[in-house]
Amino acid sequence: MNKTDTEYIEPTTVVTNHARLNSIRAKRIYVYTVEITNADAPDEQLKDTQTRIELFAKAANQSSLVFDGREYAYTAHKLLNWSTVSVHSANAEFAHTAFHVVLHLHRTYDTQALFKDQSPKETTGTDDLDQYSRGMEFALDSIIRSAGAYTETLDKQHGDDKATGFSVHWEHRASVRVLRSGVYVAINAHARPITNVKTVADLARAFFRGNPGPAGPAWTRFDANVRGLRVCVGSTYVVLNGLTTRAHRDLRINGSSIDEHYKSTDSLDSAWPCAVIAHTNTPVPLELCKLEPQLLPRISGWQRMKLMAQSVLSSTQRQHMLERAVQHVQKVCAETPGVSDFGITVSSELARVEARVLPRPRISLGSSTFAQLDPHASWTIDRQTLYKAAHIRKWAIAVFCSKQQCPESQLLAFSKQLIKTAHELGLSFDESKPQITYAQTNRVYDTLHTLRDAQFILCVVPSTSVSLYGEIKRVAYTQLGIHTQCVNIRNTKGSRTKLVEALLLKINTKLGGQTTNSFQPSEPTLYIAADVCHTTEIGVSVASFVWSIDSGQTFAGTVVQHPKRQEIIENMDVLVRHALRVHYKHTRVKPVQIVYLRDGVSDSQLGDVRRIELDGLMRGCKLVDSTYEPRVLLMIARKRHCTRFVQQSSDFENCVPGTVVTQMTNHNGFHMVAHHAIHGVSKPTYFLITHNTTQMSEADIHNMSYNLCFAYPIVTRAVTMPAPLYYAHRLSGKGRVQINAPFDMLPYFTVKKNAKAKRAAEEDVHLVPVHHNLADSMYFM
Repeated sequence: MNKTDTEYIEPTTVVTNHARLNSIRAKRIYVYTVEITNADAPDEQLKDTQTRIELFAKAANQSSLVFDGREYAYTAHKLLNWSTVSVHSANAEFAHTAFHVVLHLHRTYDTQALFKDQSPKETTGTDDLDQYSRGMEFALDSIIRSAGAYTETLDKQHGDDKATGFSVHWEHRASVRVLRSGVYVAINAHARPITNVKTVADLARAFFRGNPGPAGPAWTRFDANVRGLRVCVGSTYVVLNGLTTRAHRDLRINGSSIDEHYKSTDSLDSAWPCAVIAHTNTPVPLELCKLEPQLLPRISGWQRMKLMAQSVLSSTQRQHMLERAVQHVQKVCAETPGVSDFGITVSSELARVEARVLPRPRISLGSSTFAQLDPHASWTIDRQTLYKAAHIRKWAIAVFCSKQQCPESQLLAFSKQLIKTAHELGLSFDESKPQITYAQTNRVYDTLHTLRDAQFILCVVPSTSVSLYGEIKRVAYTQLGIHTQCVNIRNTKGSRTKLVEALLLKINTKLGGQTTNSFQPSEPTLYIAADVCHTTEIGVSVASFVWSIDSGQTFAGTVVQHPKRQEIIENMDVLVRHALRVHYKHTRVKPVQIVYLRDGVSDSQLGDVRRIELDGLMRGCKLVDSTYEPRVLLMIARKRHCTRFVQQSSDFENCVPGTVVTQMTNHNGFHMVAHHAIHGVSKPTYFLITHNTTQMSEADIHNMSYNLCFAYPIVTRAVTMPAPLYYAHRLSGKGRVQINAPFDMLPYFTVKKNAKAKRAAEEDVHLVPVHHNLADSMYFM
């Protein structure tokens, strides 16, 4: 099918967070490797970044060299003579050590190659730039970033809050990108927590939201937050390396108490632990550790929530902030010593590019009705039934807390509201009063086993404990084959209509129901999605693989154990063969085409995906039938990028859901804003088409991807990515509980300090298949 205007709504124009790089006056970029070694031990490279920058500045002696602080130095003019330079550091730690600074020419880049035609290469089907262009991108990145990030604060509403211990600073970093439409400087904005209190003691009070109490286990959570902090003790600047395990009244320095040693007139809390100075391991009271504004290494959970709340900006605020950042980049390129020698000129305006808006699909509900979509691509299910509602014959409630915490009357009221809302949605419950069982948290198997005849079990849990939740799901998934739905105690109190609706959508999906029907493919299609979770609890990586068992609305899935940190799925042929057999069992039709969606793949792994996973998919088809050759579309989806789009208007409003941009990519890819942002600026999903032998045109692929964003059954709005990718992501996270050992007895929870013992115990933990009762269901929702 050819691309026609009827497949899109009217074209539009969007503004990006990229400014065009107009020209580079320097004809060449000379790249030198930098070696800074101890004069007494030439084989030892200095690793401290700040000291490397200091020593290089002394050795360069006002030359035009630009140093990235790590390994490379850049210049627009070739160095004719550079001999080994010996320098000393002002850092007290290295005061008596001489260092040698040596440069070696690494590579030379022709800058005019950047401005050659960057049109898409039809033969590659990938966004891989050649090694030469990528190297020049990296060099220009380092040159522009050498002047440091541009940081600003906004008003008091977004910037300063003493109760949290930090103020929000916006950090803007520039990065060079070579795209099909030209060379750009992308502005990446990040909210950073910068300390705004005077001492580490004040930081502790903010962390604990009050008086933290005496030294003890509670302080271990704060230990990681002070590691790496630079503080002033007296008149000396030092770096902290954590906290002491004992209170400072129990510590001695050279036989003297802490108070006597520091002769402090301040009021010190002797029950608190002390901070530990790196390298010397000297304890120092928290009240004497004076802070200067600096980035906090880590923050607590509630502080992170505060940071997110304070850093929400409207699209108008964010765009004006990016415009100021572009002006800063222009100033850096024109005035910074060394950088100005390259003659880099950047446009003063953020780039405007053409975009298209996709038509919205028709969302079918029950009783042959259609959902009414609002401008935000969402709809309501009030007084409307689901497309396919489940029939619940028997259900039960398992309560993992005492009756004092969760009275039976509270549960009965909650179940009554659940049944009432279910009836409005079309779900039928044969039992109006479920069986309620109270149990202890260490009796998960026994409790669920007594309720195994129920179609699903509602598990009421006292907290968000990972170990309890994991054990409930492990027993249900691998041993009993029962659908479960967990809910926190506090969510069973009062009338919570929206929460009850969300629970029922999950329950309906798990039991084989269907919320909506948003599309029907024109020919038999198998949808496949995969993701890999590098979990921490079980010490292995978990690969998830999901596939459609009908037209693309209902899916099944499985998990595969991988060696730790392995991203590529190697046994793809076996997984595809199984998926084809299950799909055929339900549809009795052999797919004409296969759409494979892959998440979490970086640029460096694209070749491995095509070589291993795509070839494995082809082999899997041959294992079913040696003559079977379906057409295949392989797309990579990414959310880890910094590209943003807003509408070209006076207020720079968020893009309309369904906006597609094809210009700000390399080769065969596109960005799509499928959803409406609840807060801040919408983040598009980047799709990279790496293989396509189907008959779908570019417009067909855009529409298919957008329609799949409406198929996620537990929400009533368009989501950011196609639903199969969400299923794969959920299954890779839930799959880590499909193990052969009790979840709360894993080494992650029981072995804290002995790393060798933890590794040995992790070797006995492995994934097991899901129970056959759940094999072809969406149990992972």
